[in-house]
Amino acid sequence: MIEITLQGNFIQNTTNASSLVDAMKVETSLSVSIWIHPLIWDFFVTFNNTVCGNIIAVFGIFGNIINIIVFYKQGYEDSVNITLTALAVSDIGALLTVLMFNEMLNPWFLKADLPILQTDFISMLAFFPHNYFIRVCGLITAFASCERCLCVLVPLKVKQIVTKRFSVIVNICIFFIMVLDLFPVYYVVYFDWMFIPQLNKSIIASHFRQNPYNIFSISYFVTDVFIPYFTFFTIILSNIIIAIKLKSRSEWLNSVSHQNTNKEKFVSNKEKKVVLMLTVVSVIFIVCLIPQSAILTAVSQVPGLGNGGIYFDLAMLCYSFAYLMEAVCSSVNIVVYYKMSSKYRETIRSMAFIQCKMKFN
Repeated sequence: MIEITLQGNFIQNTTNASSLVDAMKVETSLSVSIWIHPLIWDFFVTFNNTVCGNIIAVFGIFGNIINIIVFYKQGYEDSVNITLTALAVSDIGALLTVLMFNEMLNPWFLKADLPILQTDFISMLAFFPHNYFIRVCGLITAFASCERCLCVLVPLKVKQIVTKRFSVIVNICIFFIMVLDLFPVYYVVYFDWMFIPQLNKSIIASHFRQNPYNIFSISYFVTDVFIPYFTFFTIILSNIIIAIKLKSRSEWLNSVSHQNTNKEKFVSNKEKKVVLMLTVVSVIFIVCLIPQSAILTAVSQVPGLGNGGIYFDLAMLCYSFAYLMEAVCSSVNIVVYYKMSSKYRETIRSMAFIQCKMKFN
């Protein structure tokens, strides 16, 4: 942790509300943690982020690049490939920002004698961009769940409803609309020099153009509470409908058909595999993403957990675990696709065969 204690009151050095908030934030951000021992904090943050997080993120970036290549090889006649490609792109963005977050959160960076307030730079350069990509991932996953749900509910009409053009437009709109998530923060906050009398030096820290709390309260509710839980609700509901519909359909086929028993059994087993794959994907996403949503909900309810709060070190420790799980979520898709999609495996193997053939030739 940052082992600097600023004594005194910055109120005497401020002339308006914005600078008062900035000064109080610097004072608390640079204070010694009294909630977590520095060695414990350093160990878990270093292990979670600098070691495990970076390894998983690098693996995930290469894995998602392979996913994009595979879906390109398969073609985009199926709208699902368009959505999965968009998901891979957003996962790469999430993993790149995780790498930046991990490098900036390591104890050596935080303890370095730099003319900046490190926590502010982490928030603006890594934290908020990462949240943007995670929200995009969630909405794309929710859209894919709804698309699969329509395939089960109205299989004869789904091709007319969810066309290639429709999928492209929806996925592009998700990327552009979610940019609005970043606008309030980057509009209100800016970086500038701030003189610290106790240290007799100036540092670069974030300042506010105006009172930010009204803007942030609305923005945080929409992006950190409504969108994540709406995403979870949509994914869970869609998969429940899929599971119920496939189960009822399987029972109906088994009850009305008396001729080709082997064929009936094959259809039933195939449907069970689809339900299992959807359940695995949904469980991985929700289990890996819900911790950060829970932390952000807690931050909105407990001001001390926010940047500069008295519990900020505890929040950052929780973020290190949450970001590790998000890195796993954005990296594990290649494993899920390979294990549960025969078409994906065939494409991977054909690509590997072509590469080996070119190498020996």
